[in-house]
Amino acid sequence: MHRQEKGCFSGWDIGGAHLKVARCDNEGQLLQAIELPCPLWHGKDALRKAIRLALDTLNNELDQQLITMTGELADCFADRAAGVSEILACVAEYFPADRVSVFSKDGWLSQEEARINWDRVASMNWLASAQLTAAHYPTALLIDCGSTTTDIIALVQSLPELTAYDDQGRLISGELLYTGVIRTPLMAVSQKLPFRGNWQTITAELFATTGDCWRILDEISAAQINDRSADGNDWTIENCQRRLGRMLGTDANLFSATDWKNVAQWFTEQQLQQIHNACLQVLSAHPDVDQQAPVIGAGTGRFITKLLAHRLQRPYMDFDNLLGAHETAAAYAPASALALLAQRQFT
Repeated sequence: MHRQEKGCFSGWDIGGAHLKVARCDNEGQLLQAIELPCPLWHGKDALRKAIRLALDTLNNELDQQLITMTGELADCFADRAAGVSEILACVAEYFPADRVSVFSKDGWLSQEEARINWDRVASMNWLASAQLTAAHYPTALLIDCGSTTTDIIALVQSLPELTAYDDQGRLISGELLYTGVIRTPLMAVSQKLPFRGNWQTITAELFATTGDCWRILDEISAAQINDRSADGNDWTIENCQRRLGRMLGTDANLFSATDWKNVAQWFTEQQLQQIHNACLQVLSAHPDVDQQAPVIGAGTGRFITKLLAHRLQRPYMDFDNLLGAHETAAAYAPASALALLAQRQFT
C-alpha cells in the first residue's frame, strides 16, 4: 500500500464503465495509475464502490483531488446536468470541498461552481490530455483510443485546436468516435463480412465486442481488460471464438481457429478504417497540422494509433514519453494529465 504523503495530487477520471485514478507527488513524479470497473448504468452505488476501492488501493485520501468525468451520460441519470450533479455529490461523500477541484474547459472549478456550470465540466477529460500533450508537442495529432471511445485532437501552436467541446459537436466533427478496443459491439463495426468465400450478414445482438477480436489477434491480454465480456465469461481465446460464432449464427467448434482469426481480422480492419477516416476528417479541418507533426498515442488501444500513424505517414510518439512513467499511466491519459496539470499549477 502506498503511504499517505503531503502535497500529492490524484486525478480521477470518472467514466460510465470505468474509474481511472492516477497519482503524482509534488515533484510531478507519477506514483501509480489504476483502472477499476465502474458500471455506472447500474446506479451510483457502482461509483461509490469504485471510489472506496481506489482509496483502499492508493491510500490517497489526503491528496488534492482533481475530478473529470464522462459518466454523466450514463442512462441512470435523467440528463447530463443531473449526471454531473449526482457524480459530484458522490465525490463529496469522500472528500471535503477544499480538497476537490473539478476540471473544466475554463480552468479549475469548485464542486458548487461545477454543478452550476455543468456544461463546462461534462465530458472534458480529453481536454486535460490535450493540454498536457500540447505543452510538450506544439503541433501534433493526439489520438486517445480507449475501451469505448476514441478522441482525435489537433494540437497547433501549443494549444488544442478544436471544432467543438460538447460530445454532439465532437461526434459531428470526427474529434470523438464511439469506437474502442474492448466494449464496442461488433454490429457497430460492420454488418456483414466475408466468411469462407461468401458474404454473410451478422446477428444484430450484443453477442461479441471488439475486445474478442483484439484478443484473438493477441493485441490485448486478458489482464488488460477490466470489463465483462458480452456473455459474462472470461477472455480466453476459446471464449472469444465462441462469442464470434454467435455473431455469425453458428458455433465456433464447427470451424477452425484460422477461420475465427480471419473474422477477427475483418472486424478490426473495419474499425481501423473508421478511425482512419475520422483522422482524415479532423486533419482536413486543421490544415496547419503539417505533415511532419507526429501522431501521439494514448489509451489502452495505443497499438491502433501506431498503425494509424504509419497509414497517415507521420512519426509516432507514445504518451508515456511525456509522463516518464510506467505503461498504465499512458493507458489512463486523462487521469494522469489531471494530476500533472494540477501539480504544475498548484505548486
